[in-house]
Amino acid sequence: MRTFIKFYVVFFALVVLSLNGCSDSTPSGPTPGLGSVTVKKYVSVGNSLTAGYQSNSLYASGQAYSYPNLIASQLKAAGASLGNFEQPLYSDPGTPDAATGKSARMEIISLTGPVIGSRGLTPGAPSNLSLTRPYDNMGIPGIPLASFMDETNFLKNPLVDAVVRSAAGMPKSIYKQVVALQPDLITFWLGANDVLGYATSGGVSPSAPTPSTAFAALYAQALDSLRRALPNAKIVVANIPNVSAIPFFNTVGPVLASNLAALNLTMYYQKKGESGLATGTTKLNEATPPLITLKGSTYAVLLGRPTGQWYTDNKYPALPAGIDTTKPFALHPQNPWPNALVLDADEQTIAAQAITDFNNTIATVAAAKGAAVFDAFSFFNKIKAQGYSTQGETYTTAYISGGLFSLDGVHPSSRGYGIVANEFLRVMNSSFSMSIPFVDISQIPGIPAPLAKASTDKTGMPVIPFSAFENFDKLFSQSADQK
Repeated sequence: MRTFIKFYVVFFALVVLSLNGCSDSTPSGPTPGLGSVTVKKYVSVGNSLTAGYQSNSLYASGQAYSYPNLIASQLKAAGASLGNFEQPLYSDPGTPDAATGKSARMEIISLTGPVIGSRGLTPGAPSNLSLTRPYDNMGIPGIPLASFMDETNFLKNPLVDAVVRSAAGMPKSIYKQVVALQPDLITFWLGANDVLGYATSGGVSPSAPTPSTAFAALYAQALDSLRRALPNAKIVVANIPNVSAIPFFNTVGPVLASNLAALNLTMYYQKKGESGLATGTTKLNEATPPLITLKGSTYAVLLGRPTGQWYTDNKYPALPAGIDTTKPFALHPQNPWPNALVLDADEQTIAAQAITDFNNTIATVAAAKGAAVFDAFSFFNKIKAQGYSTQGETYTTAYISGGLFSLDGVHPSSRGYGIVANEFLRVMNSSFSMSIPFVDISQIPGIPAPLAKASTDKTGMPVIPFSAFENFDKLFSQSADQK
């Protein structure tokens, strides 16, 4: 057993299949070079994944390991004359929580539990707003695909002002600022938020993913516009990962299933559209069980108690019709597990179909516009099924102990972003005949917290206060406002 279970490691990885699963060897290969490609300007477009967001916040010490920043460093090592790769840095401890005004960044408060949440610190602030040109990293947490060409509605997102400024007289348009930089190389990773907010809110806010026809039109418009404005640019796009294969959806359910089985109990939960009396029943051991979100860790310890804590936390003015909080929580149809904390089988089908449709569109449009594709969907699923090995360590998709995700259970860690960078580089090397060296993941800092020694409460789950996810919910519910 490892002395330390490394915390901030891999979300995706450079894939080399072996009998033991996905793996990545130590960085090596041919002499670094760009082949016949000239790269004087690299720009990255995306959402929170591109911005380097992790543990529910954007902060400079994490942004240093955003995959675009790491790609830029490796391009320079291969001979690219990029100059400074500019990012919209937000000083530590990170972006503010919309509800409290304090830093939203999740941290390990105590190893007993472990307890995870915000420390209530004074938040940071944008540190380079005075840059007189657009940023090279145009990742904005919370944005859907529609924001790329938008110049009005997406301004509802408070992080837009920290990224898409009116630099050098430019309008507040992601697309126009990208074109103004005249990049030779673009990475484009948008679309995840067109389904992620639906999934993480249990199908409540928004109540549906972006319609597939609208997504197809928006994606074609985005790549067609880029190709017409930048006909010679090399473009690499990434498709949409399987949102149900991340710790956010696979941490609480297995523990609850074990507890239900030990006591031979059945859990009642609200299905899609239900707000009162529940019709859903489960032992969480079915072939396709409901997926319980990580936000549910707050309420798992209340299983069987006569409590209305969910309604209190969410400031309900009155209990919904049919709800009786004197009944045992989640063990009675009148006090069920809330709809917003579960992705039921029908909702899983809706999310999966949206991702399939989105990824089919991405493949078709990318081929038509001469863009290379990082198949994040397949890669992500292989890691979940087989694990990932690199430099003597093997990681899984388990929350915390698996070492693949940051504390919010959705976004990669610093080392995880290094692996994302390597996968983009692999695609660039094979598609454009380059020899860009890979990022040495072992040189990216992790958190050597002795989590193997951390005790757990009786549920076997981390203790995450409800308030820790309020900012998270607001970030992804913005996607619905921007469609």
